Amino acid sequence: MPGTIIKQFRELRNYSQDYVSRKMGISQNAYSKIENNITQLTVTHVKQLSSILDVPIVELLRDEFEICKPHHLATDKVSRKEIILFIHDLQHSFKLKKEEDHKLYAAIMATLETASYISEGID
Repeated sequence: MPGTIIKQFRELRNYSQDYVSRKMGISQNAYSKIENNITQLTVTHVKQLSSILDVPIVELLRDEFEICKPHHLATDKVSRKEIILFIHDLQHSFKLKKEEDHKLYAAIMATLETASYISEGID
């Protein structure tokens, strides 16, 4: 969702919600509703956020599907079972998305299937 992406860029810049909302000329509460996807973005808001966060507009409006490093894999050692489970979770999540909504759908699914096949062969 756009609000989640906006929040990530805001936090990356170490900006507070109050700082960004003041730059936009809206209340902190109104800005919070944008990040929480309660208020839909206007074209003006997107342009303002792009400028304030120094991010291309396209990045603020990219598809909601994101791959994030899972917290349970934040260790130095990762077991074979964890890798296989993670790959299967990714496959399942991606299969729930509509193929036509993703330009790289076929490539991602092929990569996940290959990774799954390879990881199952690892001892």
